[in-house]
Amino acid sequence: MPLLSRALRAFVVVAEELHFGRAAIRLNISQPPLSQLIRQFEAEVGTELFVRSTRSVRLTQAGVVLLHRARRLIDDNDSTLRAVRRAGSGDAGRLAVGFVSTAAYRVLPGAIARYRAAYPDVELVLFEELTGVITDRLMSGTIDIAIFRRLPRAIEHDLIFERVHREKMVLAMPADHPYRDLDQVPMARLDGQAMVGFQREGSSYFNAVQTRLFRDHNVRPRIVYESVLPTLLALVEGGMGMALVPESAAGLRNSVVYRPLSGLPNAFDVDLYCARRPDNLNPTAQAFARILQQG
Repeated sequence: MPLLSRALRAFVVVAEELHFGRAAIRLNISQPPLSQLIRQFEAEVGTELFVRSTRSVRLTQAGVVLLHRARRLIDDNDSTLRAVRRAGSGDAGRLAVGFVSTAAYRVLPGAIARYRAAYPDVELVLFEELTGVITDRLMSGTIDIAIFRRLPRAIEHDLIFERVHREKMVLAMPADHPYRDLDQVPMARLDGQAMVGFQREGSSYFNAVQTRLFRDHNVRPRIVYESVLPTLLALVEGGMGMALVPESAAGLRNSVVYRPLSGLPNAFDVDLYCARRPDNLNPTAQAFARILQQG
């Protein structure tokens, strides 16, 4: 019997019934094996626990003390087993999640809400960092799961990757920009235009995306400043220029106008991934990954 001996549990039932026949029925065994089990248990304990007669069974003083302590042991044992099973199934425990800031625009809020509703007893710890820092944390085991972008042609560690979101890049512009009257903006119209770009250091993924977009469409805008989201949109709102941003960022600044770009193939869609180490057996991470996949 898990954690606690079968004999100790049998002792408690006999002590509660003070009748070997009724106790045997509760334990679903016959009376002679029960009597033998209790005798063996008394020998192991080193003292008699029951005073037996042809008409009655009562506890000795040692039996009274043991009954009180045995009930606590059984309660603690059952609580421990429940906690272990909940942790093993992912219903309890601790989950550390690292994420890049753009994951918080659309993907993360809904995932957290669904996860907390399904697993309210899991301690959820969040870390917002750059992709490189998150990757290091994941590889060192500091976090269980990471939500980030994957750089094109980057050297990747041995991780389990699952795409959880795909979106397009859109053009953000000041409210008074002449392109606001267009339903879609061709990439060629960005040539020579003042634009706020992504920093290489702070936004390496989006810096690489915008560089590839401009190069493949033979566009040379005037990069007047480089920054990171959401500061980049504040500069657009201030009239410094336009910017390419992920669609999920649209709405961070209500006075900024957003327009789709025409003629972009799916190859320029930007993806968000969750990643786990293959040797991470924490069931809470697997449950969170499933919820992310559900969108």
